[in-house]
Amino acid sequence: MSAVRLEDNVANRTLSAEQPKFKIWSSAGLMLSYWCPAQCACCYVYSGPHVGGDSTEMSVELAVACWRSVRALAGERGKVHITGGEPFGDYERLRTVLQIACQERLGGLEKVETNAYWCTDEQLVRARLSELKSLGLSKLQVSTDVYHQEYIPIERVRLAVQVAREILGDSGVQVRWRDFLVRPVLVAGKDGAHRAAAFAKALRRRKERMLGRAAVELVSLFPLRDYKYFAETNCSRSLLGARHVHIDGVGNVFCGTCIGIVAGRAGSNKETSLEELWRDFDYRKHPIFSILAEKGPTELLVQAQKMGYRPKAGYADKCHICYDVRRFLYERNQFHRFLGPGVCYGQGSAGSAEPKGR
Repeated sequence: MSAVRLEDNVANRTLSAEQPKFKIWSSAGLMLSYWCPAQCACCYVYSGPHVGGDSTEMSVELAVACWRSVRALAGERGKVHITGGEPFGDYERLRTVLQIACQERLGGLEKVETNAYWCTDEQLVRARLSELKSLGLSKLQVSTDVYHQEYIPIERVRLAVQVAREILGDSGVQVRWRDFLVRPVLVAGKDGAHRAAAFAKALRRRKERMLGRAAVELVSLFPLRDYKYFAETNCSRSLLGARHVHIDGVGNVFCGTCIGIVAGRAGSNKETSLEELWRDFDYRKHPIFSILAEKGPTELLVQAQKMGYRPKAGYADKCHICYDVRRFLYERNQFHRFLGPGVCYGQGSAGSAEPKGR
């Protein structure tokens, strides 16, 4: 399977040999849905049980098209993982995507993620994981931490891990996080002070991305600094070197972990394929990427001040600055082609509260 070259990108062709190149997208997370039964404080979007709706669900056609594109871009190095929201919210769609990928021998499936909310019965878990294994699943990632277990019973996580190990083997189960599964800290039903203390302790061990709901609910638990502290920090390496993208249900492509900054929109036809988007993408012409890559989030803040943005007293890190400014801009319909969708900024549309194929 052949792959594209760096010089196939329109921007890379104009750069000198010593200038950093825009890397090939060799890995993609297919966000089948923004729907999730939980509303975790660490969520990098605002997934929840009433978020999304049919208009934001990823079709089977788009999922497979993006999968093909990743393999076309990176050849045998191309990897895909299935994520959300919660990808098991519509099991029939998940299964169909894997079926077609298996029939086409696409390969490259890295893992499927889940919070195990659906793991209520051993027979059901065993049947689904056995079926998905026959369709190419070799690794299941199960989310478990103080945030998820506020909503998902820990017994369901334990059942998912137990059965997955039997079917996929120990190496076929990725638990986020294993130490928490051994010694869980449960905050459901606890008061706000207890919850905050547990979150703060967890954050001292592992920092979360300050995007989406996390940038609102967790940020006060960090030491905060004036935005000028981050003035010399740009995002050139993380943006230009982002070999990984996330793609949501309507085809919005997000570079790396920068959810909410739209590089472009991929479709299920050749004209709007992910590989064509990569070939034609010039980050220097993107009004958000260009600022972040050259000068960083503090410059984005300075530009937003001209539109009325008022800096906060302090920020947790440069990603927090970037997200807070972008949210301000999105809410005022600025750069509407390049920021979105609303669910990434706490404005998700109400959809069905019940998942399909449960």
